[in-house]
Amino acid sequence: METTIAQAVVLVLGLLAARIWPREARNGILTQESWINLLNGGVLFAGRQALLLALVYAGLEPLEWRLLDLTALPAFVQFLVAFLTLDFARYWLHYADHRVPLLWSFHRVHHSAESLDATTGFRMHVVDFVQLAAIPLLLFGVLFRVSPGWPLPAALIIGIVADSIEHSNVRFTLDTPFKRLWFRVFNTPLFHSWHHTRDGQLHDGNYANALPVWDRLFGTDVTREVPPELYGVEDKQALDASWLGLQLLRPGPRQLRWRASGAASEQSKAG
Repeated sequence: METTIAQAVVLVLGLLAARIWPREARNGILTQESWINLLNGGVLFAGRQALLLALVYAGLEPLEWRLLDLTALPAFVQFLVAFLTLDFARYWLHYADHRVPLLWSFHRVHHSAESLDATTGFRMHVVDFVQLAAIPLLLFGVLFRVSPGWPLPAALIIGIVADSIEHSNVRFTLDTPFKRLWFRVFNTPLFHSWHHTRDGQLHDGNYANALPVWDRLFGTDVTREVPPELYGVEDKQALDASWLGLQLLRPGPRQLRWRASGAASEQSKAG
């Protein structure tokens, strides 16, 4: 419940902040893409809740054992372990989503967004959603035991806040010491905008969720001083922008035109 409330609050704040400090001027708060993102997130959330209710009804209980028991540690230390391991695992999953062709075929649903705002984090394929949901289940259902209370929810909420901030349509410049410090330590709309550039083949990186240090450590920081001009995926990857089209991975108009131009080119060569 805490994470759901946090998600709703940061979504509203992110959309309002974009009206005050917009990176890209818009006529309204929500675009057509934003509504599709919200619909997609709502369906996925409803599916997750239905699954949780089914598990409760079936009487399935959490595992009693864990590989590592952290409950003897102070609560703040447990929180740090939970936050850092979650963020580290999300970095590598995100890396795999871009480098493994099968995973990318689903992850490009998220990258099909041609404009970014606080709703863009809800734009994902159900396979992506299951992967992300599996990370805390594996880490804290199998690997770590943490004390009941605030440490784990707090770590999850930071990830939610980071996701909303990094996708927000908010102008972020490096013109003050505070902003430069924030840019070095935490993810920002500028840092993550380069993850969504349409020219992904040349700028494939910036996979971090909350802490960009992972990208800097592993050589995947591709940030520039100003945001890219175009967002989304290349023509050959483009998808139908409807909610069902995204989930079924149906090709969009740009992909169909790309295929047609390729076929025409092959015919002209054959002729």
